[in-house]
This record gives sequence, C-alpha cells and structure tokens, in this order.
Amino acid sequence: MMLTIYTLFNDPNIVNAVIQRVLQTRKDTIYWQQYLDFRRTTTRVFKDYIGTVSGVMAGSINSRYGEKPIRERRNIGSGYGEIAYLGDRYQISIDRLSDLQDLIDKYNAAKPEDQKAAMRDIVDFIYDDFRQVLLAPHKRMDIVVGSLLMTGKAEVYNKDGAPEGAPKLLDIDLPFKFITPETGDKANFITYLQQQIHALAPDYGIFPKMIMSRATFVKNIIGSAEFGDKFKMQLSGNEMYLSTGLITSQLASQVFTGIGLPAIEIKEDYVKAQTGKNVQIYADDRITLLPQDKIGYMRWHTPYEATDPTPGRNYSGADGGMLISGYKDDNGRYLEYTAEWIPQISNPNLIVNFDLSTMNA
Repeated sequence: MMLTIYTLFNDPNIVNAVIQRVLQTRKDTIYWQQYLDFRRTTTRVFKDYIGTVSGVMAGSINSRYGEKPIRERRNIGSGYGEIAYLGDRYQISIDRLSDLQDLIDKYNAAKPEDQKAAMRDIVDFIYDDFRQVLLAPHKRMDIVVGSLLMTGKAEVYNKDGAPEGAPKLLDIDLPFKFITPETGDKANFITYLQQQIHALAPDYGIFPKMIMSRATFVKNIIGSAEFGDKFKMQLSGNEMYLSTGLITSQLASQVFTGIGLPAIEIKEDYVKAQTGKNVQIYADDRITLLPQDKIGYMRWHTPYEATDPTPGRNYSGADGGMLISGYKDDNGRYLEYTAEWIPQISNPNLIVNFDLSTMNA
C-alpha cells in the first residue's frame, strides 16, 4: 500500500490504531475519572434526580391481625441536566507536515520487512497530535469536576480568562450542605470539625474521607494549634515529625481516623488552560466530605455528526462517544474532536463542604 498524508489521517484502521496507542500508553492522569464513570444518555436534556433514598425507614412490627400502616415513599428532588458541547480543532503546521512526509517517503521506499519499523516511526511522530485531541475534553472536565467538588459550582465561558459579564456556556450550581466556620473557630479547628461531623452523622452518615488542597492541609490541619497535642497523643514517639514539620497526609490521617474523623486526601493537581497558564483544579480554603469515591456519572450523548457526517471527512470514535476527524482546507490540515458530555453528581445533597474563607480571612 502506498501511504500518503491523506490516507494516514483518513484511513479508519490507521487512525484507530493510533488512538488505541495513545489510550494505552499515555501518562497523563484524567482526574475526573476517580469520581465519575461514563454513562450514556439518549437525549441532550435529561431528568436528573437530586439525591437518592439513602436512609430507608425501618419497617413496622404489627400485631398478628393488625392492619399494615401506609407509608409514603420518601421524596427525591429532581431537576434537568443538559449536555455540554465540547470541540476544538488543532492546525498541524507546514513544517511538521513536511517532516511527516519525509517519514512517509521512507515507509514507501522501505522493503516489506522494514515497513513495520517505518510505520512505528510515523505513529510515534503523530502520537502527540492525537494525544492533544483525545485529552482536551478530559482536561476541561477535570477543571469542571474539580470546581464542582470543592465549591459546588462550575462556570465555563467561551474562552478561559473571559471578561466579567461575558456569557457563560456552562453554569452549574449544586445543593451541597455548606458550612462556614467563623474566625473564632480557627484556634480549635480540629475540635470544631469533630463536633460538626458528629452532628451531621444522623442525617448524612459516616464520611470515609475528606479532600482538600495541600495549602489548606498545611494552613488548617497541621497548622492548627491543637494538632500537635492530638498528634503526640495518637502517635507517641513521633515528636520528631512534629518538631521538623515533616508530617505527611498519611500520618495526619492516622491521627484523624484515631479520633473519629475521616481520612485526609490531599489534592494538588493542575491543568493548562487556554491562556497557557496552569489552573489549580481543587480550590484552597475548602474541605469537601464525600459519601463515597464514585459520586455520579459523566453523561454522554452521541454527537450529531455521527449520524450526519460532514462530506469528505472520516470519523473515528473514542470513549464517551467522542469523534475524531482530520481534514484539509486551503489554510492547512487539521485534527478536531467533538464530544457531548456533562458531569452528573448523583447525590449532591449528601456532600458536605466547609468554606474556610471567612475563618482564614
């Protein structure tokens, strides 16, 4: 087979092979997948139940001939979710295409037994082009889900860094249980946490862990005036760690679980925004208590182009119904993706968030 740049970017077998290579060998972490799994929706607007019946009422014990009491099903709040449209196109520079053409020429001139190695060189070369396309929507959802987890809100404008008042393309506001400690609670913040979580237990159950940024951990946990006493009490013989400040989240979690608090999970993840700057995914001055690790779904819908493709383009699929296509016009050659996703938090009314901004002001 004579290979050309056209066949390289349009042959479904070649494109799918490259996509699978990227998915199997990428080192980039997709952060939102720790909390959500893909789940398809057949409509762009879907009913979203805000919470589930998490505590089932105990059944009645009746006399042998007594009537059974009538119980109403406990209400679940509901609303509507709408799919968000994701898509970008990436232009491949002329210089890069020229280098690629050299590799293709080597492949075409190679003997049959040498073409496998020549094709591997081509795949290695275009690997990063496909990697950007495949990971871009995931990185956007990393930012969205991280914001939802730490603030209960997520906003997306047409471009990162848009001026105030610009129209929002995405605006989500979740009904978390928000708690705002006052300035006076800072001196005994760990005791305050204990009291609040104990008070929440009858309605919210037991929280296995709480997530926070490293800055929040340093400032409000190991920086708490009473942490040292609890640390020495729970982990006797570890005064050295305390005096040098070499306290890990694992050691702190041992202290917390020992006094009935959830384990600590520190988050310090970043994503590069369209402005070129790294964006911190998980906000400072926030602590979020989760009922479990998986808290919902990334709902996806089949893009319209899957049923009515643009003439002259070939499409390849990836996770979540994402479509990848390559095409050429008078200005150059492009790779682009299309995806229709939205995060759906299943039980937002069972998630508790401590807003420490007032206390730390």
